[in-house]
Amino acid sequence: MTPASLKNLMSILLIATGVLHLVVAAIGAPSSLQLPLAAFGALYGALGVLLQRGGKPVVIAAMAATATGLVLGGANYAQNGGPISLPVMFLIDLLVLGAGAMWFARSGKSA
Repeated sequence: MTPASLKNLMSILLIATGVLHLVVAAIGAPSSLQLPLAAFGALYGALGVLLQRGGKPVVIAAMAATATGLVLGGANYAQNGGPISLPVMFLIDLLVLGAGAMWFARSGKSA
C-alpha cells in the first residue's frame, strides 16, 4: 500500500470508529461511560477528517489518540466488561496503529 492509501485507510477507520463510539455512547453505554465514549468518538471523527489533508503531525496525533483510547478502554473493559462493540473498537484501534506504523515506514523522513 502507498502512504496515501494507508492514510486514507486510517481516515476511514477513524471516522467509522468515531461513529461507532457515538452510537454506543447514545444507546448502549452505562451512564458513567457515555461522556468518555462520546468525547473519543468526536475526537476520532475529527482526526479522521483531518487526516484527509494532514501530514505527519495529524498521523502522530491520530496514533496517540488511538493508543490512549485503546489503553483506557481496554483497562475499563478488563475491569467491567462491556458490549460486543468494544472488542470491535479495539480491533479498529489496532488496525489504525498498524496502518500508521506502515505509513511511517513507507513515507520516509520527508513526509
